[in-house]
Amino acid sequence: MQKENERTWLYAWVFGVLLGIVLLIIGVATATKRVADWGAVHQIVKQPVIAQSLKVQLPYGVRDIQPTVIMSPIVERFTTEDLTPIEEKIIEKWGIKDGVIAIAIFKCESGFNSDAVSLTGDLGVAQINWHWNGKIINERFGYTPADMFDEDKNLEAAYLVWDRVDGKEGDGKGSWGDGISTGWSTFNSGLYLSCLE
Repeated sequence: MQKENERTWLYAWVFGVLLGIVLLIIGVATATKRVADWGAVHQIVKQPVIAQSLKVQLPYGVRDIQPTVIMSPIVERFTTEDLTPIEEKIIEKWGIKDGVIAIAIFKCESGFNSDAVSLTGDLGVAQINWHWNGKIINERFGYTPADMFDEDKNLEAAYLVWDRVDGKEGDGKGSWGDGISTGWSTFNSGLYLSCLE
């Protein structure tokens, strides 16, 4: 009986230690992400202890900064020469800046294959996930899953999804993803960067 109690206590102790380690890892990961998110839009700057207004302040302050767009050098070098017909349609729909990203995403997602179907049921050139987006696409355009194999209808549906990801539909300032779960997985994972030319 005593050996069973010792074994039970040992299992409980090991479980508690493992649980503690998992919670510590989750806590560190969460804190690191929050610090990184804060640091993306703020900058710590040195400032005088006594300001010009004779106000005493800390030697370091926080200044908001505008994040740098990583894509701008690529977009500046981008030319519309030698585009395929599907790439031309993408640039026409999204413009150069977002169109370059769309081309990379769709190239990675489907290889521009209008008949592509992924293991998770994503359809067509832009790999529209019908499970998550089908209802709004059907309500807005009357499209069915079969329509997603028509590249023009697929791109129209993709534009609607892109425009809705940031939560502000109709402003023409959509998003390819939130880095977690919405939008295109190749954007959220960063894999689309390998498809940029």
